[in-house]
Amino acid sequence: MAKILLKFCGLCSVVCGLFLACATTPTVEDLKKAEAYYKLGVSYLNENKLRESFIEFQKAISLNQEDKYSLNALGLISTRFKEYDKAINYYKRAISIDPHYSEAMNNLGVTYLEIENWDEAVKYFKMALDNPLYATPDTAHSNIGYALYKKGDYLNALNTLNDTIRKYPESPQSAYILGLVYMKLNNIKSAIDNFNKAVTLSPKYIDARWELANAYLREGNKGKAIEHFKIVAESNGDTERTREASKYIELLKE
Repeated sequence: MAKILLKFCGLCSVVCGLFLACATTPTVEDLKKAEAYYKLGVSYLNENKLRESFIEFQKAISLNQEDKYSLNALGLISTRFKEYDKAINYYKRAISIDPHYSEAMNNLGVTYLEIENWDEAVKYFKMALDNPLYATPDTAHSNIGYALYKKGDYLNALNTLNDTIRKYPESPQSAYILGLVYMKLNNIKSAIDNFNKAVTLSPKYIDARWELANAYLREGNKGKAIEHFKIVAESNGDTERTREASKYIELLKE
């Protein structure tokens, strides 16, 4: 990761120079090229080629400083690299271009979650919801619930998430986070109900499977715990969580 970050920083200084040199009103041709760079950046991003996508998005904004979509994407990449100050700057630039850009507001809120600034996170999630045309309001609502949960404000988290589920009953994320809140409140039955709802809505929701297995373990239901630990163990290849799930399975079989 250190090598990637070093290349990333060097690349940034080069492309930022290009950005300053091109700070003029874009022509029609510039806008077309910027759009092409953006589309290529998205393609790289979908393939998890972060360095390559970073280059393309920077090319796009060097030609069109008003390209909010490329700025939003650069925020996502910077967050992935844990370059949080840069991510915040990119998102705020995108929002300054379009004060109703709810996707960037939600992503900025997620970045504030990463640095444990719960109040700023809630602020931007709520700003995202101020736009009645926001396509995925359930995401921002559930993110507010998660921020309150991480803050330790379990009562408000509970109320927020229950309200979200009433409005958006098909949201697996809301059910999962509500399960986390119930675990903190030591209401294991309600936690299991919500984790089960999350995995019913999204069977590959591994975080919910993991929490469901642990909830069953706390309840004393070894059979159900093993069932969900197995699903975790067989997912995502050789990761710390899959290895840990495998260890639990062996221990519970003894």
